Amino acid sequence: MSYARRSGSTRYPLPARCKALPLVLAVGASSLALAQDRVIEEVVVSAQKREQSMQDVSIAVSAFSEEELNSLAVSNLEELTEFVSGVELFDDRGAGQPTWVIRGVGLADFNANNTPTAAIHYDDYYLTSNVLGGIGLFDIGRVEVLKGPQGGLYGRNSSGGAVQVLSRRAEVGAESNGYLTGSYGRWGRHGLEAAFGGKLGDSAAFRVAAMTDQDGGWQDSLVTPQDDEHGDRDFSAVRVQLSWQPTENIDAWLKIEGGADKSETTLAYSRALYDLETGDFCSAALAGRQDELNCVTLSNLTNAFVLTPGDPGILPGGQSESGTRVLSSPINAVDNDWLGVNLQLNWDLGAVSLTSITGYLDYDAQQVYDFDGQPLALFEEDSLAQLDSWSQEFRLVSNSDGSLGWLAGAMYAEDEDEELRIGTTVENVLIFPSQIERSFTQKTQSWALYGQLDYAFNEAWALTASLRYTDEDKDMNNYTVKDVPGDFFYLENVNTAYELDENWSGHVGLDWTPMDDVMVYTRVTQGFKSGGFFGGFSLTPAEVEPYAEETVVSVEVGFKTMWAERTVRLNGAAFYYDYQDVQGFTQVFSPISGTVVTKLGNLGDAEHTGAELDLLWLPLEGLTLQASLSWLDAEISDSDTLALSQEFLVLPIEGLKRGFAPEWSSNVLARYEWDTGGLRAAVQANYSWRDDLVNEESSLTPVNLAAFGHESYGLLNARVSLGAADDSWNVALVGRNLSDTEYWARTSGDDLGSFPSTPGRPMSWLVEATYQW
Repeated sequence: MSYARRSGSTRYPLPARCKALPLVLAVGASSLALAQDRVIEEVVVSAQKREQSMQDVSIAVSAFSEEELNSLAVSNLEELTEFVSGVELFDDRGAGQPTWVIRGVGLADFNANNTPTAAIHYDDYYLTSNVLGGIGLFDIGRVEVLKGPQGGLYGRNSSGGAVQVLSRRAEVGAESNGYLTGSYGRWGRHGLEAAFGGKLGDSAAFRVAAMTDQDGGWQDSLVTPQDDEHGDRDFSAVRVQLSWQPTENIDAWLKIEGGADKSETTLAYSRALYDLETGDFCSAALAGRQDELNCVTLSNLTNAFVLTPGDPGILPGGQSESGTRVLSSPINAVDNDWLGVNLQLNWDLGAVSLTSITGYLDYDAQQVYDFDGQPLALFEEDSLAQLDSWSQEFRLVSNSDGSLGWLAGAMYAEDEDEELRIGTTVENVLIFPSQIERSFTQKTQSWALYGQLDYAFNEAWALTASLRYTDEDKDMNNYTVKDVPGDFFYLENVNTAYELDENWSGHVGLDWTPMDDVMVYTRVTQGFKSGGFFGGFSLTPAEVEPYAEETVVSVEVGFKTMWAERTVRLNGAAFYYDYQDVQGFTQVFSPISGTVVTKLGNLGDAEHTGAELDLLWLPLEGLTLQASLSWLDAEISDSDTLALSQEFLVLPIEGLKRGFAPEWSSNVLARYEWDTGGLRAAVQANYSWRDDLVNEESSLTPVNLAAFGHESYGLLNARVSLGAADDSWNVALVGRNLSDTEYWARTSGDDLGSFPSTPGRPMSWLVEATYQW
């Protein structure tokens, strides 16, 4: 990790900083910087669609360089959430559909036809579904996590924030370069990653990158006699790039990327909440806790009362909360493949620069999942989704050196999601033994016009503002639900439509730079997340009707500072969100299944209040310390929605804390580098911690807490490396979850009386070797 100062660039200048520092701050800060030559390097981000120093952007941004991603041993995008405070990952099925939840804002939906509230942009191309967020991180130049609504520049479905993933690009004029990395770790997990690029004459360059991630199965199902070693990765991808610069004012970039993910996904741990004698909830569940030794699962009740009287089957006490032994049938897997094309053109016209971005993605996703997490087929699902999307965007950016800078753009996009889902409940005789097929086609059209300006009143004060108009239409066509054994339809060829009503989004802000390396900002932002349709199994026409968009008005005050001769960086923010028509799930009674089922809709209003601090400190030569801390209070503030608890109690949700919005979250990292015998050595450790994600304050009743409670946890990771001083080769030992913490990645239910929880991966290690030139 290098901290030598390097120059950055911006398309138009921000106000110059004053040069005087108060004496008391100078004296206090200088005592932090002991004798050393390092300074914190300038981090250049494109959070506002142009290159700027991160410290000059009035947005809370966490940025990860290629070097930092490698040191954290992050192999996919969802793993990155562990290293950002105030950010959580919702992945209902253990892998394959990751959803980012930023500052407690996120629609926790497992269906591919819905979009997350944190928009993910991959090389400036918007990923329309949470399914697409499972891309691999290889040969990546930078990842930027933008916190807070980003409706002005990023548009739809960015009410929680935005994530930018930027590939390392082919560079015209650069000498041939590349790298090769191999790894081997616990449970036989191994991987290979490589990239190579170089010149194609004087005006063009190419770059080819590829990766594969294999094996690593760590789970055993008690359903089968053998050790299943379930959880093997089988992920491969390749990316080909071509850069062309025919003149000094024109450059073009083409990327073609494809891959396949045929991995086994995490098996669920089944929570035991029933009394074997009465068939009702056991005493532990009624008290809000789990007791796998004295309570049983739904499959035990089915075995005891129906299939083999007197025989409860496999008891839940044999499971391990670490997830290494579970009751789930070992069937969970994905079978995804994709092909994408991205073409970008940049033309410097003197006063302005014109950018064109054309993107296309064809993504086929299949997932088999044991929703009940038990030996019997109480609810298993095989889902297929064919997603096609394309978009065209044009952007003009001013190149003026004056006090006014501006950006304007237009975009058009279309996407289609064609789905078939088969749900099997053939052994769920307490509900309805059956097999149900659900199919539909969802089409979306969207266009937008947007602009942003920055105006410097003087050297200390500047105004920023953005405005966006978005038009969006969604059609749900031929929604059909069929009972296969009974050969009858619950619903047949239902068609409905959604049109965006809240079309305007944007922000206005004021930046104050009272002295060098100090900025204070305030922003008021309007954002939204589009409405849509529930993509699960619906049995009545009313369940297919669209839900409306949610809107948010946020107020944020923040600061960005550098101290002690640029060896201390301290950034922070405080924010308040006022949400209207919050999207989410509630519970209602289904007369068809006779159970409490989950319904997606608009729940009411919510308020989020929070604060964050981020620190980077270089106290000694070779030593780097980082820390981040986030506090959040998020609750449903006003709602007429009534929900059913698992005991069929009708209760209001107003006043409940929001799930996946921990009150506290933090991350600490320490890294020390030193030279030894002509080699470069480094030791790094980081610890991340999250408060309760679902607790008593966010649960309707004690039984709901026992079913869905998600307690706090902390994860300790470390890395030890040795390599050449010129970085030509490096060998590293990486440890993840070194304290072997037992924790949940997700807690959920199947709406049919089972309560599966997704366990996090236990302690693991890998050895990694890299050669680069």
